[in-house]
Amino acid sequence: MIHVLPPHIASQIAAGEVIQRPASVIKELMENAVDSGADRIDVVLTDGGATLMQVTDNGCGMGPEDALLAFERHATSKIRGVEDLQKVQTMGFRGEALASIASIAHVRLRTRRKEDEMGTEVTIAGSAVTSQEEVVCPQGSDFCVRNLFYNVPARRRFLKSESVELKHILEEFHRVVLCHPGITFTLTHNGTTVYHLPAYDNLRARITGTLGKEWNAQLLDISVDTSIVQIRGYVSRPRDSYKKGGSRYFFVNGRYFKSPFLHKAVMNAYGKLLPQDRLPSYFIYLETDPAIIDVNIHPTKTEVKFEDESVVFQMLQAVIRETLGKYALGPSIDFEIGAMQHHIPVPPVPGENVPPPHLKYDPLFNPFRDTGDETGRTPVVKFDPLLNPYGETRQDSVSALFAEESAGTYETPVIPLRKKYLATPVASGLLIIHKQRALERIFYEQILPRFKDRKPVPERLYFPVALNLQPSQAMLFEHNRDLLLRLGFETDENLAITSVPPEHPTDEDSILASIGEIMSGQGEEPGETSSGEIPYGERLAALLARRMAAAEQSSPDPANRSLADRLFACREPGFTPDGRACTTIISFEQIDKIFT
Repeated sequence: MIHVLPPHIASQIAAGEVIQRPASVIKELMENAVDSGADRIDVVLTDGGATLMQVTDNGCGMGPEDALLAFERHATSKIRGVEDLQKVQTMGFRGEALASIASIAHVRLRTRRKEDEMGTEVTIAGSAVTSQEEVVCPQGSDFCVRNLFYNVPARRRFLKSESVELKHILEEFHRVVLCHPGITFTLTHNGTTVYHLPAYDNLRARITGTLGKEWNAQLLDISVDTSIVQIRGYVSRPRDSYKKGGSRYFFVNGRYFKSPFLHKAVMNAYGKLLPQDRLPSYFIYLETDPAIIDVNIHPTKTEVKFEDESVVFQMLQAVIRETLGKYALGPSIDFEIGAMQHHIPVPPVPGENVPPPHLKYDPLFNPFRDTGDETGRTPVVKFDPLLNPYGETRQDSVSALFAEESAGTYETPVIPLRKKYLATPVASGLLIIHKQRALERIFYEQILPRFKDRKPVPERLYFPVALNLQPSQAMLFEHNRDLLLRLGFETDENLAITSVPPEHPTDEDSILASIGEIMSGQGEEPGETSSGEIPYGERLAALLARRMAAAEQSSPDPANRSLADRLFACREPGFTPDGRACTTIISFEQIDKIFT
């Protein structure tokens, strides 16, 4: 039987679309503060936002009636009718954010307009107004949000650790501050000032002030004006690309958005200037007529649809290529006398006999030969060990996978796909193995017994690895210092890594990748909460497995022939330690449908 949900339940369900974690609250409150015309916005956090989030601005403020009405669902001052959606220029416009926050938290609002002598204080808990009174307060608005998800215990249990939630808050903070350089921002966490960003008169100063002065030398200006869109911003030099990390931002009309399509335009512009596994950084600001974009696609407002996205794609690609060419970032010629070490051929004198050019080639070259097999044949592997790696206990599950009508030993081809996957036929279809994930599982089960019940003995580095951390990163590092120490990462007084866990790769890239992974909370088990931490032995084993898998995967011959044997000898061959799939099967039914 269909029935209408009570208002308080409907509000909590609707809030889940808008408010997913503390970072969502900060995003909405900061965007409202920007819309209010403020030139100063202060953010105060406690315990990664789980206990307290406070956003204060000196904007236009609200009167007593508006202060109460602002918490009603779909109450907004930004639009009046459907036609206004076609020319939205404010950050918020739906009137859902404050109502959603108030339904799942304790909220206190103090606000005053410039023309009012007294301000208004409104207190709300679970969408119910508990008090409203006059107070003395400065011009602007002060939102104080406590005990997020207090009435939704299931959602609160799934909050991550303090450092992880703080990382997400900092991401949302950056997305707002990087496109509003004329506003002063501060951010304080647990009484420590993380950011104090004064107003700047240009975007480059705001970027370097937020992310670090080292960015100033990495960024190249891009600029183009057309009748459709104005493009401003910065892209990094090819040499300043990253395997992981970096910063990539798109903004349109002062609003952050994500666009895999435009990201492809950036990558196409760099072309072969970037190694295959590297990504550039960019800060790209688009200005266009609000009528030709649609921002009302998703509750988070991070998706934007352009009227003619292909035109923007071509313009962006062209302006980045022009910039890279202008700065001559391709191969260059050194005309210094000391550098002229190579013979430069001189044109022959007229009448002089010129010998014909001699071409060198390998008559035995075969482009279709597998370089890993001198015979040129497709590699094969015997799958007998896969049929029953555990004796009688796992006979049914594994042997059923590889069962054939004929009994006995047989050979099954193993086909490498794009150096990333392995494909082999099985009884039910085509088995696809993700090589790096398979290696993660294999190494994890090899390593885990050594660290499960004892603390690892760190391996001393000959040369410490320096960590050049931004203020926000330094704060995250301090939050994770105890965990890093337990895992075997030791530091000196200058925040340089002096020791790593045993068996961990000692190259700088691997060490920095591990530190970044721990600080960002990656690799946590699904469902991990701030109240339940993974045992350090399991976490260390998973971390080492990822580093070792990445190293072996990048090697010329990652032992394709024995990989399946090693994988299916594991206790849990189907998944990595953090729950990602290692294998999948494309059934014959799926294949038949493709050709039907």
